[in-house]
Amino acid sequence: MTELPVSKGLGLRNARFERRAAPFVHAGILNETDLLTLDLVAPRFGEDDPEVLLGLAFAVRAPRAGHVGVDLRAVSGHIDDELVARGPREGQEPVGWPADLSAWESRVLASPLVAAVPGPMRPFVRETLADGRQLVLTRRLWDEQERTARALLALQSTPVARALDAAALEAGIDALFGVDSGSEAAAAVKTATTRRLTVVTGGPGTGKTYSIKRLLALLLTALSHPDSPPFRIALAAPTGKAAARMATAMGEDLHTLAAPDPVKATLRALVPRTLHKLLGMRPDGSVRHDLARPLPFDLVVVDEASMIDLALMRRLVEAVPEGARLVLLGDRDQLASVEAGSVLADLVGERASPEGASNPPLADAVVRFTRSRRFEDAPGIGAVAAAIQRGDDGSLRDAVALLRGERDAPGETLPGRLRALGSAPDGFPSPEQLTALTAPYFDVGYARVLEAGLAALGPSALADPRVIAETLAALDGYRVLAVHRRGPLGVSGLTRALDERVQARLQQAAHGALRSEGLFWPGRLVLVTVNAYDVGLMNGDVGVIVPDGALGSLAGVFPAADGRTDSPPRRVAVSRLPPHEGALVMTVHKSQGSQFDHVGLVLAGRESPIETRELIYTGITRARARLTWLGGSGELARALRRRVLRTSGLSERLRAQAPATVEFDTRSDVQDKGKSRLR
Repeated sequence: MTELPVSKGLGLRNARFERRAAPFVHAGILNETDLLTLDLVAPRFGEDDPEVLLGLAFAVRAPRAGHVGVDLRAVSGHIDDELVARGPREGQEPVGWPADLSAWESRVLASPLVAAVPGPMRPFVRETLADGRQLVLTRRLWDEQERTARALLALQSTPVARALDAAALEAGIDALFGVDSGSEAAAAVKTATTRRLTVVTGGPGTGKTYSIKRLLALLLTALSHPDSPPFRIALAAPTGKAAARMATAMGEDLHTLAAPDPVKATLRALVPRTLHKLLGMRPDGSVRHDLARPLPFDLVVVDEASMIDLALMRRLVEAVPEGARLVLLGDRDQLASVEAGSVLADLVGERASPEGASNPPLADAVVRFTRSRRFEDAPGIGAVAAAIQRGDDGSLRDAVALLRGERDAPGETLPGRLRALGSAPDGFPSPEQLTALTAPYFDVGYARVLEAGLAALGPSALADPRVIAETLAALDGYRVLAVHRRGPLGVSGLTRALDERVQARLQQAAHGALRSEGLFWPGRLVLVTVNAYDVGLMNGDVGVIVPDGALGSLAGVFPAADGRTDSPPRRVAVSRLPPHEGALVMTVHKSQGSQFDHVGLVLAGRESPIETRELIYTGITRARARLTWLGGSGELARALRRRVLRTSGLSERLRAQAPATVEFDTRSDVQDKGKSRLR
């Protein structure tokens, strides 16, 4: 539906509703489509109360804010906070909330447009949450939530088709883990071996991929026999970048795996793909694999599960074939999906205290990893991440103190790996701050390789295969991450400033001999923003612009799709590049699924509702070794106290529908008959 300019008016049939909602539209909270949708539907049910329609407009809006539905008693507080943080628009009038929010909610819930659960088919559904709050959501999202819950519970409550007997399982665990057979990783493998659904949550470096490699080795070793069909495995992630990162991690340290060489070869040959490609999603929204046409795999492993929204999770869990296993890997403390839902957080549950966690709806399926090894060589970043995860006031103060350099983390041998650049004067980064954000590209990043090559070989260095390979290998050396897309401290402003500095320094190294083509210049970093199967590039792929002698023009070179450095890079002429943007600076959201040796994190420079604890944690934990950050300590402290609160009823649906806990007999003679024995 095409949105109409506010200035021209919408000409709704219900003029009172249009006048009532107009301040919210002018403030950028509601949009014209929200109003037009209700104006079209409401007359069919005899509803014309403008206050009721205003409340339901927020239910239509909810998915744009990441929510499944709306809590009408709380929405005014969230919106007012957003308006204060953003500042008023020119000529904006007060939005005007109902005086009695409880009475407003009651009027909306009593509308003929709203059905109770279960109830008749109406455009909206009311759902009572465990704490007594009322959630109003569209019928479509209620259906997505209901179907997701049913599919997850089916996975949780039915036995695996190809099971290991207890003796084989214990022998495999002992062989793969040795003295660590009682570890978190071993517990995850046991869970994923005996159950169809496993959810593994933990921060970076806690051993999620380590565990999965051993799970796959165990299943392949135990279930691969000449007289049985091959054990089919699929690896996937929400984005192309996350899939490439998964490929790299899966290929690391396979020589240390206590498994037969053919099993290692099988693991090495596995190629992670995007969830969209796994499911066969088409441009019209249909899929190749669904409940009626399931995936042809015995095990599906999905990384970066925090990025999966409700609708995509529903498609995934419904497509898992009967008897197959699904393993979800993720970090519940990271940012949730861009679209509606917070499925991983709903499955894992909240942390109840620094010492423990609340009881999740599918507790038997959840394994928590708590010890990170990634930051053993960078204890400062590890200490900050752990403090943010604990989340109490004292821990958050510790995190700010560590980031400000007021103290060093225990075991830190290289002070200065956490560097604070201070706040930006008047909301604009100073020349010194921009220099500090640019320099690491030439110290540890990809530009270091290009600059050295230009100094040694001249402009021909950018066509040298060895220089290109080393440049691509250095892409994850450094990256600048920003909270916002726009403004001098956002992606747009910082990209212009850093592009100018990087281009000038490379031109200096080449003695001015580098030739540009419009916006493309040799050495420019680009980020693909769509899946483009025709040229083999995926959303999130990052590459470098270089001269291409064969084409006589510039081209983008990208790491191999399998993530392996010994595979040839992908090369695409700039004229064929799919939609893309500069990549010297990217949003924290787009950095999910990536890791960099050094990260430059730029805060918003003002109050922002999206600058939350989860966003700060995600940005900080993208760094392996060093973090440079630009922002004020007060702004940082406020951001760490601000949580992402997604309104969702998935946990309630899972608890309401969950059957009694069952244990499945893992003896091979029982499982071979396709039966489970309840105890």
